[in-house]
Amino acid sequence: MSKGSQEQRNEEPKRVIGILDLIFISLGGQSPFLSVLTYGVEAYLLAGTGASLAIILGTILVLVNGMSVYILSRKFTKTGGYYTYAYYSLTKRLGFETGWLYLLYSSMYGSAYVLGASYILSTIIPVPAIAVAAIILTISSIFAILGIKPTAKYAIVASLIEIGMMAALAVLFMASTHFYLYNPIPSNINLSTLALAILFGSSIPTGYGSITPLSGEVKNPEKSVPRAIITVILLGGLLAAFDIYGITDHVIYFHLVANQLNLIQLIEDRFGLLTLAFVLFAAANDGILATLTYIMATSRTIFAMSRGGFLPEILGRLETGRGPLYAVIVTVVSFVIIVLGGILITGFNAFLAFSITGLVSLLANIFVHLASDFSLFKISLSKINKRISWLVLSLGGIAFSSYELLQSIRTSSPVIVYFFMGTIILGFLAAEIIEMSESGKEEDYPERNSQANQQGSHDQANHHEKQQVNGKIRVKRSDGEEVT
Repeated sequence: MSKGSQEQRNEEPKRVIGILDLIFISLGGQSPFLSVLTYGVEAYLLAGTGASLAIILGTILVLVNGMSVYILSRKFTKTGGYYTYAYYSLTKRLGFETGWLYLLYSSMYGSAYVLGASYILSTIIPVPAIAVAAIILTISSIFAILGIKPTAKYAIVASLIEIGMMAALAVLFMASTHFYLYNPIPSNINLSTLALAILFGSSIPTGYGSITPLSGEVKNPEKSVPRAIITVILLGGLLAAFDIYGITDHVIYFHLVANQLNLIQLIEDRFGLLTLAFVLFAAANDGILATLTYIMATSRTIFAMSRGGFLPEILGRLETGRGPLYAVIVTVVSFVIIVLGGILITGFNAFLAFSITGLVSLLANIFVHLASDFSLFKISLSKINKRISWLVLSLGGIAFSSYELLQSIRTSSPVIVYFFMGTIILGFLAAEIIEMSESGKEEDYPERNSQANQQGSHDQANHHEKQQVNGKIRVKRSDGEEVT
């Protein structure tokens, strides 16, 4: 390999996005309005007047679970997110398995939002769901290929409009009751029902999982990424709780039947076509922005795994101004296959396809968070006297995630469970094959490897010194600047 090719191979993404860019990109991963239409309404059907309380409690639950990622994101600032955490704190093989399952999660989760938005929009406008899905994927793919800076600009503008619209919608609902305010803490609610409503409420502010793979392109990541995680969880959860409170206020005041509630139809009847147009924009925007967010997260994980030697080298190449373009193209193709395959397999039933892809992504997401909890556990053992809080947090996360994973597997369809477990097994087989392939290369070319190692050591001495402290890689360049 020539020196120029080696330098290109070692080139890192440029840090071009700030904390506001990161917050709004990740907020798009929550799909705030679509989440209110789905998870929020379900929480209301379960908890009634306690729905907004359930969403707030669910937000707190997500915040607690997100603390492990918060801590890890301060220690590991390279591109790759959960894959990087496991790779450096656990083992190389577990790093690959975590990255493998994150790719399953992010591609399925992003595709689920394409399908969900397509279903909702196709029920309002006379356009087939597959045509709506094609439009959403096309727009998202164009922005992803253009690079992260155009993506961030679109995310800021679109998210601000949506946040304003959602806040205005809640105020309109409350204004229709002359700001009659009800008590959001019911006196006679069943605790098990409230617990289930909290689970649905916790599904709203979970978009922070798309933040960490972008760490390598964030300015001042040690501070920006953790702050973005907390901000996205609180902003998404509290905004949804405010919306549900306003909707519930309207339902109570006008004595509407909860089980027959059609939120889209209610908005059109009460506030007219102009408000409905904004609602349709929010639903379409959620589909585009959530898809775009997870295309970016998936492609950055693919890029990091390529740099780690797990995927073809071409996927680790950077294109000026566009980042890992080849990883983005592969990601877009995988999204198209999942969405198109889901719609065709379910007989053009976009809602059923949404349910299946969403459940698969849920199982993979729990596994990925379990891996991050073990990563924090391993790190906390190195200085256990100073990291008791980390140890307790990681053990609590391991216990909660393990319970949630087992319960989800127990209640899921056998076909979905078989698919999920089969993906895990394929991941371990792939890791074993990659390791055997690397061992074979070392045995076949010992002299070449020795020369390459000597040259690499010489270059490393000339350009920068590396230190690895508790899993955090610090690089000291020849000019004295120290980066992570």
